[in-house]
Amino acid sequence: MDETKRCEACRMDIRVEATRCPHCRERQPGAERMHRGGEGRALGGVCTALARQLGLDVGLVRVAFVVALALSGGTVLMVYLLLWALTPPSAMGKAPVQRLVDWLARVTSGAVEEEPRVERRV
Repeated sequence: MDETKRCEACRMDIRVEATRCPHCRERQPGAERMHRGGEGRALGGVCTALARQLGLDVGLVRVAFVVALALSGGTVLMVYLLLWALTPPSAMGKAPVQRLVDWLARVTSGAVEEEPRVERRV
């Protein structure tokens, strides 16, 4: 059985990992930011991230994606790729677009990246 918690806004039971309440759509306090990592990830992890963000079942989001893909003639695939590029792979990571921007900033400024200093205790 799934673990549940109470939504602070509407007091309904919701899944523990939900970042938004499926009943009142209110964002839950302490919810982590949207990312593609975690259990249940397939392909790019975008459907998993959307399901977690919206508080829905990931299977439902995947079915909706496939139906929308068939009906849109491929436009939804571009949206999927855009979400992949703008969503970090983990809660603490950077999105691929942000990593690219950071790299371009380092290259164009000519800054030499220093090696990280690690303190070793003897």
